[in-house]
Amino acid sequence: MSLPPHAEPRFLLYHLQPISARLLFMRHASGSVLAPRPLPFLTSPIEDDPPRPKLDLIQQVTLGMRLNASLGFEPGMLVVEPDFLRRAEIPRAVVDLHLARFTSHDPPHEAARLKGAAFHPITELRGGHPVEMAMLRWAYEYLLAG
Repeated sequence: MSLPPHAEPRFLLYHLQPISARLLFMRHASGSVLAPRPLPFLTSPIEDDPPRPKLDLIQQVTLGMRLNASLGFEPGMLVVEPDFLRRAEIPRAVVDLHLARFTSHDPPHEAARLKGAAFHPITELRGGHPVEMAMLRWAYEYLLAG
């Protein structure tokens, strides 16, 4: 069963430079940090989400393949983090929120630019939708703890 477009999972895309450990998040042409589309206006984060089992390998690969295809990236350019899953409540549904990591050594600035997107440190992403700000906070805490 396929989900309606408004209830499909969303992904926060990031790049962590392996040598310098510089963490950058992608902001899309829409102004959102979530892909493949922003969340609806009336969305709230589910803060007290109980721990859930991590994605199994098949779920991780399937989500990654769909994400890369929907964004027009080569297979494997983005990998979905299996241990990170948060949720947000939207009108008439709950949406899964995932983290996806760029696998390249350096951020793919040109690929992002061609899509109207750009990479930013978290300090430049203030003032967005409250759920996006929560997602950035959750991701930052997760990545720092990892």
